[in-house]
Amino acid sequence: MAYRAMIEDFREALRARMRVAPAGRRMRWLMIVTAVSLLAFAVASWLVKGTAEVPILVTPTAILLVMLFVPRMQARQFYRLADAGGACRTVVDDSGITVTNQQQTSALTWQAMARYTETPRVFVLFSSDKNASCLTILPKRGASGPEDVDRLRALFDQYLKRV
Repeated sequence: MAYRAMIEDFREALRARMRVAPAGRRMRWLMIVTAVSLLAFAVASWLVKGTAEVPILVTPTAILLVMLFVPRMQARQFYRLADAGGACRTVVDDSGITVTNQQQTSALTWQAMARYTETPRVFVLFSSDKNASCLTILPKRGASGPEDVDRLRALFDQYLKRV
């Protein structure tokens, strides 16, 4: 595979990580419950008192904005780091994955990863810890054709658990 990192790759990978990692799912639910609770409190306050305090109205909006924009900012930061390394060349075989760019080479054995997920644009491989603290992003556009994407999927299914 040969590709250059794009911000959209990181956005998709971070969204996938939020769905896979228990901490990500808990954080998402906690923020939603908090925003809905504060909004309900503001509506109840307005119905009872005829007015609602500004902080109670602003906080749910702020929480929702944070939920929307923090992943985008994280993706941008990861992209800047990856882009500094230049174009990537990735080899996936029976021994694992080797990613090479202008600055470094990283070799990961299949034991270093436990599971993967597939999005429309990328394959995201996760470490074995429950919070998926390490991830590897492989953009499908880096494959030379659809048959190579199918071969990658077959290798991942052979060595990793699909989530």
